[in-house]
Amino acid sequence: MVAHQPGRPRRADPAGSGGVGCGDSATPACRPRRRDPGVPGATSAIHRLTPTPGRSGPSTTSPNWSPDPGSPMSYRRVLRSILSIAVVSALVSTLLVAPPAGASAIAGLPASDVAPDAGVNAVQVVAYLPPTTGVLVDGFRPPTSSWGPGNRGHEYSTAVNWPVTSSAVGVVLFAGPVGGTLHVTVGHPDGLRTSYSFLAEIRVTTGEELVAGATLGYSAGRFHFGVRTPDGSYIDPARILGSALRLVPSLVLHEDRLVSAAARAQRRLYERSAMEGLVDWAAASGRWVGNRLVDGAQIGAVLAYQAASRAAWTYIRTVVEADDWIIVGLRVASAVLGVADCTSESVRPPLPTDRRTAVTVGGIDSGPADGAFDDLDLRGLGYVTGDVLRFSYDGGRSPDPGLEMVDWLRPIPVTIHSEASTRRSVSESAILLAELLRRIGQLRPGSTIEVYGHSVGGLVAVTAAAQVAGSPDSPDLRILTFSSPHGGLVMAELLDDFDDLPGMGALSRMIGLPGGTPVLADLTVGLGVEVPVGVPVLSLAAQADLIVPATRSRLQGATTVMVSTGGFHHAGLVGTSAARREIDLFRADHPPACRSLLSRVADVIVPELIDEAHEVIAGKLSPGKVLDKAEGLLGGS
Repeated sequence: MVAHQPGRPRRADPAGSGGVGCGDSATPACRPRRRDPGVPGATSAIHRLTPTPGRSGPSTTSPNWSPDPGSPMSYRRVLRSILSIAVVSALVSTLLVAPPAGASAIAGLPASDVAPDAGVNAVQVVAYLPPTTGVLVDGFRPPTSSWGPGNRGHEYSTAVNWPVTSSAVGVVLFAGPVGGTLHVTVGHPDGLRTSYSFLAEIRVTTGEELVAGATLGYSAGRFHFGVRTPDGSYIDPARILGSALRLVPSLVLHEDRLVSAAARAQRRLYERSAMEGLVDWAAASGRWVGNRLVDGAQIGAVLAYQAASRAAWTYIRTVVEADDWIIVGLRVASAVLGVADCTSESVRPPLPTDRRTAVTVGGIDSGPADGAFDDLDLRGLGYVTGDVLRFSYDGGRSPDPGLEMVDWLRPIPVTIHSEASTRRSVSESAILLAELLRRIGQLRPGSTIEVYGHSVGGLVAVTAAAQVAGSPDSPDLRILTFSSPHGGLVMAELLDDFDDLPGMGALSRMIGLPGGTPVLADLTVGLGVEVPVGVPVLSLAAQADLIVPATRSRLQGATTVMVSTGGFHHAGLVGTSAARREIDLFRADHPPACRSLLSRVADVIVPELIDEAHEVIAGKLSPGKVLDKAEGLLGGS
């Protein structure tokens, strides 16, 4: 070996052996170096740190020492250079190629899934929403072949006639039947196409422009939603909806013979046990029905006896009081016998399938954003955005930010009424409402208009329907009133008399009482028109309403239903579950819900006592007579 001379440059080793000839492969220095499996082209770190027999490494402290190209230090520098270049290249390519964050709702899709658009560098932002509120039961399962099994979208568990809406803004590319089923395809600004399959009804046409949430149609049962790129490839809808996938397990057919045999054996066991349980249940039910019939007969006999006793007891009173008691007795007897036709709790009426428009009418002193109907689940009744509007007492409709983009509502004027506008006479307000109903009928021909009126709003709704019905351009109307005083209010007359007292008019207006206003005179006498022929009307009343006694909500020619709300509700009647049940039955042309014997009797007694208390407060009846009547109603002697 030739030692390295300080101050002289190291001569290149022609054999690459570190200064020793490699003619003899047995020489330790000529043995091939072991490659490091972790780094291509690098020698093993263990071998590099092991000195070669017969040579000593150069001193790294020498100022003129330069590393050997084959030394460990030289390889480390080369590796560091390669890694630095790779990292910088990756960062530069990412900055140049990757789109800015949030540039598109489909930024997470691969390049093949985004439509190429020559001359356009940015993809339009499109926000996608789920097309239905149904439960997702089957997620995206792409098939392994063109005709193989799988699911190229999302499948939702929806009921029949469930609303299906556009997932995003777009244009209808196709709407019609394919293979005996109805389908809709919508193209969106970002190039994607969404499909809505297996519909019962289509409400859009090809070429129609849609906003997000617009109703496309109604489902026929299970509903399928798919998403395709411009080249026709299906992608997972969860990638654009941005929601976590929640699957609901469901049973599927299984062709395994062993499983089928086990299922048949288990089914036979279940059928035997189910039959035994059915027999036991039938026997128990028979005993229960028999006991209830006996109890009902006993209660009916007692009540009939009490009614007859009280009728005889009040016979010596004035003719007017005798007439009152006869009416009350007849109502109690009718309650005991039960209604001729009612709907059991097990019946769940379907949502209407035809197009419907809802108009809400508030009561006295209700503002443009009347809160009486806030608790009513209008979406659950089948209405979608653009189907519901509020009547303005200054004409037209009240403003609603959610309806600004609904095209068909643009011709209808928007006004903001004051509380004073709600105190006009019922006939004046009804004229404005009738104009609105005719306008809706012209803008949405064939649509059924359902008017929801609360308190005085119910009087306005029925009066307007009487003005519209029978005319050649009359739309199909349905009226639903809540706690409306169709029979007038005794307390209204008291407020009017209070306003006539010297100096009391200014006081009543200062504290907000409606004394002296035209609507108060209408409340005193009640509804001034008859229910128009051919217009279904539902009058809902709360059993313990302290403002409008339920006896005053009875309306001849309408379906009057009294419900138990669990409290002294007036404005809160609209949002109760009992009221919602009666609304569903009325819209499906079903009879009212069946009620227990105790509830039916309470429907007569409680409102009658509240009405009598109103007469005492108004000075129409003495407290002693009310106590006598309460004693008679409750069975005292």
